[in-house]
Amino acid sequence: MSEVKILPNLVWKYNYEPGFDVQAFLDYQSKEAELHQTEADGGKSTAGHPNPPHEWECNRDFMMWLRPKIEICLREWDVQYTDIVATGSWTNIHNINAHTLPHDHGSTNVVVSAYVQVPEDSGNLMFEQLMRTNWTHYSRIPENTIHDYWKEVNVQTNDVVLFPGWMTHKTQASRSTGDRITFTINTDGRDRNNIIL
Repeated sequence: MSEVKILPNLVWKYNYEPGFDVQAFLDYQSKEAELHQTEADGGKSTAGHPNPPHEWECNRDFMMWLRPKIEICLREWDVQYTDIVATGSWTNIHNINAHTLPHDHGSTNVVVSAYVQVPEDSGNLMFEQLMRTNWTHYSRIPENTIHDYWKEVNVQTNDVVLFPGWMTHKTQASRSTGDRITFTINTDGRDRNNIIL
């Protein structure tokens, strides 16, 4: 017996073992982080600010490590590309009760969500159940099933999650007094052979 795959994989999770320069993120957030429309109950973001973290010298090795993971996504989704472009990056910081509201990243090909610091009980990542309505007439197991609106993805410090920009996602509210720090990058695969001037 073997499984028959008729749908592409949509979400990957890795762990970046070298880890991130937490102090660099804290220093940046202390100057640039502010309340943002996607963040709730005290959550702050540097979205839209200059000096995007993917360009920092301390993240150079991470970006090199990341590229082949993005290529796995693009190949899985049959994206035709010659180049991979980071179109923007930012950081979010959540203390107790703070969380990210449901949203998507529009036409972005691959979203990278890196977990720079995840204190215990600071909440997990949640994806909207894409096929939930297709299963509604089946008998239901009461809890934690495909019938739920959201699918929880456990995250820890240095985890890196990749997914398509159109997938609606959010975070759970933090129950920790420590800072949950995330580093998000929007990336696209672009085909220079199809550029129209």
